[in-house]
Amino acid sequence: MFNRRLNLIVAAALLAAASAAVYCAEPKPAQMELQSVIATVNGVAITKDELYNRMLQFYPTQAQDTLDRIVNAILISNEAAKKKVSVTDKDIAAKADGLGMTGALTPAARDAIKTSLFAEKLITDEYKIKVTPEDVKKFYDDKKDSLGEPEQFHLRQIFVVSEKDANDIMLALNAGADFAKMAAAKSLDTSSKEKGGDIGFFTKGMLVPDIEKTVMNLKPGDFSQPIKTDTGFHIIKLDEKKPAKDAKFDADMKKRLEVSIRNSKIQEKLPEWLDVLRKKADIK
Repeated sequence: MFNRRLNLIVAAALLAAASAAVYCAEPKPAQMELQSVIATVNGVAITKDELYNRMLQFYPTQAQDTLDRIVNAILISNEAAKKKVSVTDKDIAAKADGLGMTGALTPAARDAIKTSLFAEKLITDEYKIKVTPEDVKKFYDDKKDSLGEPEQFHLRQIFVVSEKDANDIMLALNAGADFAKMAAAKSLDTSSKEKGGDIGFFTKGMLVPDIEKTVMNLKPGDFSQPIKTDTGFHIIKLDEKKPAKDAKFDADMKKRLEVSIRNSKIQEKLPEWLDVLRKKADIK
């Protein structure tokens, strides 16, 4: 989705721009040598200039990409100021919510979202971007099969390295041991053992083939035999199965498709729009 991608681009640009602002600040002579040193190894100093030159030497593509992002962020902000485009706190909050961002925004995140919204508004106005009900209906008809919700599987797992440990756990489970408690006590998967082995919901195509094939044959409440993979042995439990749902052309779907189509049109125009800004700007 363009919204998310543009926000990530702008966020990276603004963070880079913030760093550039620090470098551009003119230090006092007594501070200059100290500020240029970013690390020392056994008394040997590593300076900002050395890091910069190494980055250019070994990562020229990434260095140029970072520079381009900084330039783009500045151009977007300047154009917004020139055309008196405004963004409200409500706009920023709605954007953050749409991106799944929770809690208080950091200043950097807030600025990134604000710049993203500037770009969206400026491009929409420049190219008179509109989405008609006919556009939305055609998109729905063309993509209907992929707009529904696929079947989902809520899984838990116990992961161990040795076959003996896997077999011992199976003996306990078959004797009636609680799967979640066994996962908390025995699983080596540190990201899920604290949650009783809960690894969340999955859809077809997201799992390792051998595990997916086994999951497809489980009923809610069942657990598998140990499944051997390159990393070890997995015992999988199916907690819940959510059936697939067909897409519905309701108000919520129409709104989501309208946003998606608009964002796609904005994304299509973004390179051309930035190129025009660059040509008009004094970039040296």
